[in-house]
Amino acid sequence: MLDTMGTVRMVGEALGNGQSVKVVNQHLCSVNLAAAAEALALAESLGLDKAAVLDLVGGGSGGSWMLSDRGPRMLMGTDAPVTSAIAIFVKDSGLVSSAAASCGADVPLLEVAKTRFNAAADAGLTLRDDSRVIETYRKQQS
Repeated sequence: MLDTMGTVRMVGEALGNGQSVKVVNQHLCSVNLAAAAEALALAESLGLDKAAVLDLVGGGSGGSWMLSDRGPRMLMGTDAPVTSAIAIFVKDSGLVSSAAASCGADVPLLEVAKTRFNAAADAGLTLRDDSRVIETYRKQQS
C-alpha cells in the first residue's frame, strides 16, 4: 500500500529531517499563494483583465504552481470550490513560523503571508477555499 502512496526518501541521517523538509515546502506554498493573490489583486487595481494576466504570466518566469492552480479559483471569487481551506494555511504558516523561530531563521515573507491567512480567517473565510485569501487584498483597495 505504501508503494502506491509515494516514494520513501531519506533526507540526511537525523530523525525529523523529513518533517523539516515539509516545513520548507509549506513555507514556499504559503508565500507563493499569498504572492499569487497579491499579484492578481494588483492586476485588478491596474484595471487589467485578470484572466488575461493569469494566462500571460502563468507560464512565464513569474509563474508558479500555486498561481496556475489557485489563480483560476481566485478569479471565480466566492464560488470557488474548496480544495484546501484557509484553515490549513493558518495552521501551516503558524507551524513554519514556530519552526523558524526555534532555529533563529528570519522569514519575513512567511510572516506577511501568515498575516494574510489570519486576516482571511478573521473575515470568516476559515473553511473557504484558500484561494480566497485574495479577498484580504481587495478589502484594502476598497
